[in-house]
This record gives sequence, structure tokens and C-alpha cells, in this order.
Amino acid sequence: MPKIEDKVKGFYTVDDAIALDYETTQALQFKHLNKTRTILGGSKYFVKADGTKFIDHEGREHLDMIGAVGVVTVGNNNEFVWGELEKVFRSKQYMMGAVAYHNIAAAFAHNMALLSPGGQLTKMGTATGGAEAIEGSIKLVKLASRNKPGKEKILACEGAFHGKTTGAVSVGGKEKWRMSQHPTMEMVDWVPYGDAEALERALATGRYLAFYTEPIQGEGGIIVPPEGYLKKAREFCTRYDVIFTVDEIQSGCGRTGRMWCVDHENVVPDVLVFAKGFSGGLVPFGGYICREEVYEAAYGSAETCFHHTATYQENGLSAAAGIASLEYIMENDLIEAAAAKGDYFIGKLRELRERYPGIIREVRGKGLMIGMEFYEIPDQYKEGYGDYYADPVNNDLVEKYRIQVNHTINNPAVFRFLPPLIVEKEEIDYTVESVELAIQDAIERTSR
Repeated sequence: MPKIEDKVKGFYTVDDAIALDYETTQALQFKHLNKTRTILGGSKYFVKADGTKFIDHEGREHLDMIGAVGVVTVGNNNEFVWGELEKVFRSKQYMMGAVAYHNIAAAFAHNMALLSPGGQLTKMGTATGGAEAIEGSIKLVKLASRNKPGKEKILACEGAFHGKTTGAVSVGGKEKWRMSQHPTMEMVDWVPYGDAEALERALATGRYLAFYTEPIQGEGGIIVPPEGYLKKAREFCTRYDVIFTVDEIQSGCGRTGRMWCVDHENVVPDVLVFAKGFSGGLVPFGGYICREEVYEAAYGSAETCFHHTATYQENGLSAAAGIASLEYIMENDLIEAAAAKGDYFIGKLRELRERYPGIIREVRGKGLMIGMEFYEIPDQYKEGYGDYYADPVNNDLVEKYRIQVNHTINNPAVFRFLPPLIVEKEEIDYTVESVELAIQDAIERTSR
């Protein structure tokens, strides 16, 4: 049989791709993918990932304190999750098809219902990632409200981030990401995040069919709302017949020290959107879980039951990754670990703030969802070092101390830590020590 190389000159096999050197990989990525983003993002070429560590093409070890922006809850290339995926592959399961019985997806949906807030979100829709999951939830709430006169708009929060597809940026609270996308869904309004009085004033108008919020704004800068805000949001949505939709893409899956961030206030939303951590860091996955009455109002009739289908919905590998991730997290007490390690991490970072009050504005978060907000750099140094001390500190952590972190995209004054939940105390200590050294370097460079 002729080889592929004989049929398509220059074709790379999987073996070839794994063996690509840095220069070839860079050339291919610059030519075929996003060159500018690769350069401006300071991309690294990692050839191996294991647990909380990366190995780059020069053999240097890096510490993962960002977890692919909250994806890698169980650690990079978790062997247990890989093993469960292999079981599905080797048993030759029926993987995907829009109209079929899906045993693994049905089991995952059952598990999610068991673990949902109050055990009350019993219907599920799946997607291939967070933005698509948000799109699916938008379609859900609009269909579920189609017979409610006057309910024509969605309310969301300023500073919010829900993804970068056109529908997701329509709900997101930052005009930057809607640039050149207009007309977006012009049925969306925004209120200040965490302002319960503004929220009630808006909902009382009776025009909103759904309210979207994050229990902690992730890309907005790890913004934690005032205590009781989510309870009030739940109360107001019930009072004014509004579908309360919570985006737990970044904060869910044990990240904040509870299964769901809304669990800190014992709040049960109507719709909860998930992704990231449920993929095991291995298979693209996301979706939503919701109350049965919302789902049935949208898709419970012959007229609408086919209004949302997708080629990859409810596929076996994604669902298996979700089941395996949950099993590993629960059996290894990683939710409790996230709470304890987060308290320790936040405490250590707040000690730094006390030592450097003119550099660090605030440390905030819950569990292992942590943000550090920095003050502005003096104007005369901004051209060389950036607008905020977050910039040189972030750069030193990545380049000098080989700790992977990144900024929140809606708030450049903040960078965050979203490490795998398996992170060790010694790794947290090393990170805190490195942050302090980076701060000292930044002070020296901007005070000459």
C-alpha cells in the first residue's frame, strides 16, 4: 500500500508531528495559524506536560499555575482520565450521532444532576467548549420564553466575559470584544456587576427573559461580588419571572472549594453553564445543566425538540472525560484541597500586599481561583514596562522563574492563578517567593 507521503508531498503524520523541532513548529504556526497572537502572547514550545509541570523544547521545567486557564483541574495528562478514555476507545463504543441513545452521555448527565446545586438541575445540553455552551444556553432561554409577552431582552453584567463567538460577545460586558461584530444580539442590556439594587431596578421593568452572571468574574479580574449578591439575584429572578443563568465555566468543577461557586451561598440557578475542568484537560467539552421546567419549555414539544442538534453532541469520549474527571476529583478530595490550598495561597499573597502596599492593590478570590490586582506604573516608565506592575511581574514569573501565569483579558491590572487542584504546598511557596522577587525587581527598575 502506498504511503501518504507518496500521495501528498510534505504531509505530516502524527509521528512526524510529535517529533517536530521548535523551528519547524514555529514556521508552520506562523504560516498557518495566528502569528501575531503567538508572538504577542509570548508563546512557549512545551513538548511534555505532566501533573503541574511542563517541559519545553530545551528541556527546562516550568510550573503550571494557570492550568490552561482553569481547564486542567486534575493535572496535565492525568493517567486515570487517560485510562478511562482508553476504555471507551477499546470497547468500540458508539461515539456520536444526533438521534441515538448515548449510554456514556446519559450516565454523565445523571452524575451532573446528582452533583448540581441542590440536586435540582436535571436536564443537560452538551457542547464542544465554553462559548458554544453559552450559545446553547442563549437559545435555550429564548425558546423557553417564547410564549411570555413582553419578555424580549437579556440582562447581563458589565465587565463580564462569556466567550468570543458572536452570540457570546453579545452577552459579554466588554465592547472591545464586540468590535466589528455589530449588529450583534442587540437585545442585551448590562448592569454593574455585584450591584443588587441596580439589578432589581432593571428586572422590575418586566422586559427581561433571562439574567446572565458569573459567580466570580474571571476575565473581568477575579471580581468577587458582595456576600449575598447571588442570593438576591436568585430572589429577584424568581420575583420577576426571569431565567437565572450562571456561567460557571471558569469557577465550576471544584475550582473555588465547592463543586459550584454558587454552592457557597446555597443558590440554585435555573441554568448553569459548564466547561473547562470537565474535559480532564484532554477532550473539548462543555454544556449546560438546567431545571427540567426550563428545558421542557424550550425543547419539550414536537415543534421545538429538533431546534438544537449538533454533530458532536453527547459524544462518548467527551462524556467519559467528564465522568472520569468528576470521579478523580471526588475520590481524591480535590474540592476540599482547593479550599484549603486556596486559603493558604491567598493568605500568603495578602502578606505580600502588606509588605508592598504601593505595588499590590488587592488579592482576591476563592479556593484556587485567585487574582492579584496591581497599581499603575509611574508614567515615565510605562513605555518600557507596561501600564501596570502586573506586566513586569507577570513577565518575570514566566521568563525568569518559569511559572506559567497570565493576565485577565478584561482587566490588564490583574493576573491570576488557576493551578491544577493537585498543586502542592511547596509549589505554592515557590510561586509566592518568585512573586516577591519579581516585585522587588519591578520596584528597582521603575525607581531609577
